[in-house]
Amino acid sequence: MPPRRPQDPDAPAAASELDAPASLSDDEDTFLQWTRQDRWFLAVLALAIVVLLGIHFARLGGWGLKPLEFARPESRKYEFQLEVNGATWVEWMQLEGIGEATARKIVAERDANGPFRSVDDVARVKGIGPATLEKIRPWLRHESHAAEAAEEGSTMKTPAL
Repeated sequence: MPPRRPQDPDAPAAASELDAPASLSDDEDTFLQWTRQDRWFLAVLALAIVVLLGIHFARLGGWGLKPLEFARPESRKYEFQLEVNGATWVEWMQLEGIGEATARKIVAERDANGPFRSVDDVARVKGIGPATLEKIRPWLRHESHAAEAAEEGSTMKTPAL
């Protein structure tokens, strides 16, 4: 190619330069300085991102998950029993239907009139009727039978052989 001579800025442009169509090759086909290959790459990348986001949100929504089936045991409200002569008023309050005032009455009755002889003896407390006693009976125990059996076993003499 011959060296170019500097042109005078005021001089008219050569006809060959003005009339020549802008011939662009595939490499020079740009839009916002992105080539055709760049645009294809970005389009494929955007499509992959949209697909992956769709899968992610579908999984978050529970799509494609199989429901689990399992057997539950019956629910139990209480897993304990109170010893009627040893429980504090706070422990009595844990039972359904027994509030703070009734729990304090139970402890005061036990302290004033002696220990309860059986679970049925709890009914001597004012505010505990037969219905309430039957409702809380499964969570009450009286250990005098076990204590008496232990005492009898220790006082019994073994026969001499």
